[in-house]
Amino acid sequence: MPTSVLPSADPARREPVSTRRIVLGTAAVALVPVVLAAAGLLHPHHLTQDTAGRWITLHLLLLPVFPLLAGSLLFLLRGLRGPWVTVARVGSYLYAIFYTALDAIAGVAYGTLLANTDDPASLTRAGTAIDVVGGALGLIGSSGFLLASVATTVALASRYGTRRVATGGTILIAASVLWLGSHIYWPEGVITVLCLGLGAGLLNIAREGAPSGPAAAVS
Repeated sequence: MPTSVLPSADPARREPVSTRRIVLGTAAVALVPVVLAAAGLLHPHHLTQDTAGRWITLHLLLLPVFPLLAGSLLFLLRGLRGPWVTVARVGSYLYAIFYTALDAIAGVAYGTLLANTDDPASLTRAGTAIDVVGGALGLIGSSGFLLASVATTVALASRYGTRRVATGGTILIAASVLWLGSHIYWPEGVITVLCLGLGAGLLNIAREGAPSGPAAAVS
């Protein structure tokens, strides 16, 4: 009696990624930028005693949100290894720590101070000091994010091909450069974070739609 022989599995092949998985992954990396953009539409352009309450509330709510922006990059790097992945993680850590510190000091602390102080001279001195410290914290944090964005793009390009990730990576890096000098204020800040989400989303689509081969470390 003839014996049937099943074809051996090809280790270099995998099942096509489902559309649902691509959509969910893309939504995941774009969610935080969209939330930040929505918050930017509500963010006062100037901190005054009239806007202090909304300023404080908004920054309190955003304290756990800002660090999650780096989570989009870490999500894109899932399953990858190598020096560029390590650099991206370090940059993400720097961003999460220092940008959150900016939010706490220039957002929550300064807003609370202004809401409870009537001495203009004291407010001026405190505001100047907070602007200097907050500016330094924000620059370090956003520089860390730029570093993480570049490293993430290089890591994905090394694994999936430069042409495949070029569009998403270019948008992500360009938006990260703009993020160096902006917050979430409308309009430039809102547009910047939306571009961060767009770049990350396109990178996720490029990653999930890439032809698969044996998993390889990024070198």
